[in-house]
Amino acid sequence: MPLYAKQFFAEQLQLTAGTVIGDSYYSAPTPGSPLRLRIDFARTIRAGEYDGLRLQTLHAEQGVLDTVILTFAVHDTFRSRDDALRRKPGDDGYAVIRDWSERDEPPWQGAATTKLRRAIEQYTTLWFPQIQKQQPKQAHDAPAPARQAEAPNGFWLTDPDFRTRLQAATVRVLHLLADCLDDDFRLIQALDGARHHADDLLGVPYAFGALAEAQAAAEIVGGAAGSPFDATVARALVLLDQRPIEEQEQAVRTALRRLTRTHAPSTPAPPALPSPAVGRTR
Repeated sequence: MPLYAKQFFAEQLQLTAGTVIGDSYYSAPTPGSPLRLRIDFARTIRAGEYDGLRLQTLHAEQGVLDTVILTFAVHDTFRSRDDALRRKPGDDGYAVIRDWSERDEPPWQGAATTKLRRAIEQYTTLWFPQIQKQQPKQAHDAPAPARQAEAPNGFWLTDPDFRTRLQAATVRVLHLLADCLDDDFRLIQALDGARHHADDLLGVPYAFGALAEAQAAAEIVGGAAGSPFDATVARALVLLDQRPIEEQEQAVRTALRRLTRTHAPSTPAPPALPSPAVGRTR
């Protein structure tokens, strides 16, 4: 039985800017970049069974740069189907699809893909940031626009100077978190929105602020995940957010010490924010 991959990517996920080859979707989200995005169905240990989507960032010369799995279970893709069948985690067939059914219909029929689409958008923002278009010249009497941080020279991952600035931006995010955590302002709330200070405090363009934010999250929970966008980072962050504020602050400061020790010279602390809520989306 086919997976009807083309219909799944185009109709369910609304990914129409790329090409489907076999059961895999390919696209080049950033024009002129050597990077490509590949999405396919993630296999389980059983033949013909899939429990999520595998996202990969591919470089034209360097091959696979990053891989992350978005599981159907975490993103509630088949929650309605499994609830109707009274399936629970651990039951056979829970949160998976199979391509060995006799029925002539997509195995993913009835999938709820809103959370999957959002996760894919977040992943592409992480690896394929779009450089903001240059603004038109201002009139002589108009106020000068805020200074924008310098963009990378070509692809950000192969620009050593920009990668150094991005590492410094991650350190600055940790400094900001260490300074603003308290009983009323917990870890996730403080981390969410750090990218909004990318230009003025982090020293990278706004489009790249999410990279520093994601890397800071991975460092806080131990930095063991291969990708800062791995689902294990999110789960560990949620668990830490439920711990006493002292433990959250200790985790941030431990990450800060580890990062500054590993990537010398140390990055000076940024100026304090005027208010923790400035520039936040909540």
